Amino acid sequence: MTNEKKTEYTRRITQANKAKLIVILYEIAIDYVREAIEYDKKGDSVAMSTSSGNAFRCVEEMQNNLHYEYDLAKVLNRQYVDMKKKLRAATVSGDTSGLEHVLGELTKLRDSYDKIADTDTSGPVMIHTQTVLTGMTYSKDRILDDLTTDCTRRGFRV
Repeated sequence: MTNEKKTEYTRRITQANKAKLIVILYEIAIDYVREAIEYDKKGDSVAMSTSSGNAFRCVEEMQNNLHYEYDLAKVLNRQYVDMKKKLRAATVSGDTSGLEHVLGELTKLRDSYDKIADTDTSGPVMIHTQTVLTGMTYSKDRILDDLTTDCTRRGFRV
């Protein structure tokens, strides 16, 4: 994953509510699976293994945060276990045959959570973060796409 993409995800995470955080985690996992597929096509088994391992950790994080008091969590857990088996096979033995299936499943789940996230009106999970203004913002020497404002209430007060 490029540094620009990591910066974009970091910015989105600081502004996201609980539902959007799940969507972002799915998007990160999808990006890693796509990377693994591309590296496999190029024949770079080390990079493919690294990307599929990163996707595995994303799916594992989603699985660890399931709320088992709901029936849906049991269904999702089975899907996550299946995805983790396919990702582990790609990471350890180089068997990439299941990556397309994992990509499809993650995309379907991301789309479903994205619809749910549109109805979530709660505020951002992280507080005291910089406000991000998006759009054409002018600076003395250049045009910026995003501008972060300094927040005077960050950190600890003694």
